[in-house]
Amino acid sequence: MTYATDSALVDAARAGSNDAFEVLVDRYRAPIVRLAYRLTHDADEAKDIAQDAFLRAYNRLGDFHPDRPFARWLFVIARNASLDAIRRRRRAATYAATDEARPTDPGPEELAMRNDEASRVHVALDSLPAKYRDVLDLYYLRGLRYREIAVELDIPIGTVKTYISRAKRRLRDELAVSTFDLAA
Repeated sequence: MTYATDSALVDAARAGSNDAFEVLVDRYRAPIVRLAYRLTHDADEAKDIAQDAFLRAYNRLGDFHPDRPFARWLFVIARNASLDAIRRRRRAATYAATDEARPTDPGPEELAMRNDEASRVHVALDSLPAKYRDVLDLYYLRGLRYREIAVELDIPIGTVKTYISRAKRRLRDELAVSTFDLAA
């Protein structure tokens, strides 16, 4: 069973074979730990994250689409588990900070400036073609990588890179023009 394909092992695990899932765990443990370590820079936390990722994968085997590569699906789960751990760590650090270390609440002038900047960015984003907005959304808001975006949108990876580059340039130009207009 050690040499079975991932899809055969997934099918067996779905059918209730713990041994099949154990083979998958053995096969992907080291790469998943390395991925988690690259994201967290903490060896112990990386091992915990890997365990969490495998538990999530086991519980979601029913969600796995057999027409897609198992490794990619598992690495997305591990990446999300790593990001969740990083968020938890940051939240814990925030709560541990003393009241003195916390920045003061922004005043009305700063809030107005932030709102103005946010509305300018939204207007600039809305002025972009849908294909550019889509790649920016997947890249910045959903945190997908170029390859994942290419799969999601069913376009070549080079096109993803081009769209992101052009979208950034258009946003910079649009925001520079609107800043110039405001200053005049």
